[in-house]
Amino acid sequence: MRTDLERFFNPRSIAIIGASQDFITISGQPLKHLQSHGYKGKLYPVNPRYPEVAGVKCYASLAEVPETPDLVLILVNAARVADMLGQCGAKGVPYVIIFSSGFSEMGGEGVKLQQQLAEIARRYDIGVIGPNCQGMMNVADGVFAGFGSVFFTDYEAGRVSMVSQSGGFGFSVMNLSSKDGGLPFRQMVTTGNEIGVSTLEFMDYFIRDTHTDIIAGYLEGAKDAWRLPEIGQKALAAGKPILMWKVGNTEQGQRAAASHTANLGGAMALYKAAFRQNGIIQVEDVQDVVDYGRAFRAGRLPRGNRLAIITISGGAGILMTDECIGRGMQLAQLAPETVARLREFVPSFGSINNPVDVTAAIFNDLTLINRTLQAIVDDPGVDCIAMINASLQGEIAKKIAAEIVAVANKTDKPICIAWSARDVMAPEAYAALEAARIPHYKSPVRCGRAMAAVSWYAEARRRHERQKKEKPLVLAGATARKALEGRTADVSEHAAKRILAEYGIPVTREELATTKEQALASAKRIGYPIAIKVQSPDISHKTEAKAVRLNIASDAELAAAHDEVLANARAYRKDANIEGVLVQEMVKEGVEAILGITNDPLFGPAVMFGLGGIFAEVLKDVAFRLAPVTPSVAREMVEEIAGYPVLAGARGKPRADVDALVEAIVRLSALAVDLKDCVAELDINPLFVFAEGRGVKAADALIKPRNSDK
Repeated sequence: MRTDLERFFNPRSIAIIGASQDFITISGQPLKHLQSHGYKGKLYPVNPRYPEVAGVKCYASLAEVPETPDLVLILVNAARVADMLGQCGAKGVPYVIIFSSGFSEMGGEGVKLQQQLAEIARRYDIGVIGPNCQGMMNVADGVFAGFGSVFFTDYEAGRVSMVSQSGGFGFSVMNLSSKDGGLPFRQMVTTGNEIGVSTLEFMDYFIRDTHTDIIAGYLEGAKDAWRLPEIGQKALAAGKPILMWKVGNTEQGQRAAASHTANLGGAMALYKAAFRQNGIIQVEDVQDVVDYGRAFRAGRLPRGNRLAIITISGGAGILMTDECIGRGMQLAQLAPETVARLREFVPSFGSINNPVDVTAAIFNDLTLINRTLQAIVDDPGVDCIAMINASLQGEIAKKIAAEIVAVANKTDKPICIAWSARDVMAPEAYAALEAARIPHYKSPVRCGRAMAAVSWYAEARRRHERQKKEKPLVLAGATARKALEGRTADVSEHAAKRILAEYGIPVTREELATTKEQALASAKRIGYPIAIKVQSPDISHKTEAKAVRLNIASDAELAAAHDEVLANARAYRKDANIEGVLVQEMVKEGVEAILGITNDPLFGPAVMFGLGGIFAEVLKDVAFRLAPVTPSVAREMVEEIAGYPVLAGARGKPRADVDALVEAIVRLSALAVDLKDCVAELDINPLFVFAEGRGVKAADALIKPRNSDK
């Protein structure tokens, strides 16, 4: 795998296979764009039809080019690409961009053609970008190696670098950010079908690139998704926020992504888990990339999530409050000293509570903004400030901006401004804010979203530092591994719970009985009331098969129930392999939770937690994390679900044993890592969480092996 991507972005020479003299066509544009944007390296058009292209000598074949180019652009039809790529390999070319389409995104024969390209790239160690892509830009060095309307424009070089699996979309983000958003880009690359260098490999390079401060990505699916945690952690350590737009989140969207760039979408829940776990900021719109990027460009991170809002419009203050609170921030409780200072000058018809409303009185007293902002900045209980200036314009706007800049220059707390005046009505005010790197937005909602993103990222960095000190639990279950190796059938409850017990996860008292007499003897040892369940690797849903009876209180009830559940199981599936009947203690008075493992082909093992019943099944109120999961991460999982108040002791109920629940999640994570070669899925449903100090117990479990025949 090639990692010298500096050579790709700043090549000393470029060959263009299929170069055309028609500079409007896709094959004609790259050479013309490279020339017009001042590319300083050598250019070698390759096309046997022309002696020269755009005043540059044209070669009949790549073999005739007098040196080995650092980068080759292939712009021929799909049927000829493999031959051209092979010539690149023979020449020793390190990087190739394949613009041509007609591969896996088309299905059928295109899949075979793409597999052929991948094999050639591996054989010659070529870093392939594409196929089915739009090229790349290195604005700082004038490398405009691509086609499309965006390549006809000059751009200011910035410190944002982006990788996108969609060419048209990715370049539209860059165009909007650079031209209208005040967020100029440094590098932009599109990867298309990604048979070679991947989105995450480019992000890894951007993290190392000393001229990139902010990283953006458009992702339909990552075939190396398992690298997301590594990339996220590296970016956190480097202090470079990653803004990721993940699409293909619905079943229909995944189908569209597959037909677009042939990328595997993967489970969105696991992408979200990877993003959250590793400080990757998920964006939902082009405007988010621009808005969040401008907030990060200011270079200030809050020490906490306590926000103060200053407004001249009470309604706008409420709007921003809702947006920020909904995204994890909290309104700061102003100190009594701050309130006393504000009372001295804020009009009585305003508000000295947070949000602070100074009202339209600023038109009569411009110092109101300076004094209010300074009082808020000085409050140690405030981590960041948002101001709403409505549509102030003209001379008053210029003076207000100067007051804001004066205070901002004396603090390291982030300040964001919502200011809705049109650019032409407040040019000097906006210019002053830009010069001071104070982000400003046309609406309170956009301002609030950007501030919340910065706050979330700041907390992710603090969490990263805390969790570096934690070591994940490592366990080895030799007996469990032996029991699972080579198994194809589901592991039924009793055997599954013995595996859980080997990893220290508490399970119910129970015994497997193969006869009615054994069942009666087991019940006496365990003590009534009991539950009985048919055990069969062929019957995963015992309730559906009516193969479960609960609250059995006597020998007579047990004898009748034993015959009944066996008959129901055989009626449900005549060929079922019935191992016996599980006799189990009845568990009461706990909160029902659900724990699980999914071993994803892209991400590897992941752990799931939720409350049982309607919470998980209907409301989908669950939390995922990629394994391994440390205690602090497990606690985050527990506390982030909407149903957490049930565990915390809502409505006078006793608080549940959250510590024991966290321990169970950590141990399940260790199991997931240790048995990742054996386990495809594991469900504990329910896991009873008892009152504080009384622990947890797994009451049912099912394991599907990796090489399952189902």
